[in-house]
Amino acid sequence: MRKSLSSLSLVIALASGHAFADQATLDALAAAGVTVSAANAQALVAAEGEAIVQVIAEIVADDVENVVAIVAAAATAHPENAAAYTAAAIALAPQYAAEITAAAVSAVPAQAQAITAAAASSLASSGLSGSSATGSNSTINTASIPSSGGGGGGSSASPN
Repeated sequence: MRKSLSSLSLVIALASGHAFADQATLDALAAAGVTVSAANAQALVAAEGEAIVQVIAEIVADDVENVVAIVAAAATAHPENAAAYTAAAIALAPQYAAEITAAAVSAVPAQAQAITAAAASSLASSGLSGSSATGSNSTINTASIPSSGGGGGGSSASPN
């Protein structure tokens, strides 16, 4: 009887420890002033490993204007995922790449090299390029933007 109670207590303690760890991310987001939907809050508390990164990406997609605060808070709560948060956020909001990178590095300085590499990789795959993730020398890929000479080519805008 005592052995089964001890086992049950251990299982509860381990489960609650995991819930508290993910609750820490939710608390960090709230402390940063980020509003999280009820569905994303539930998903975040239930998430483990890579799923946490996916939920953070969903939160960023819902609130792009707060992307810097979201990444900083999430990186503080789960420093081991800081580079992944940075890459996901930059993929969704490349216009904030410099700010996202700076916030993640500030939150987790020990991961600076990994964060910067993830930021540069995410920028490159999103069609933007630059000498660094700080936004210097950034260019926009204009290959898919139509020019005035394309699409039939005449100087007249008339369909006749």
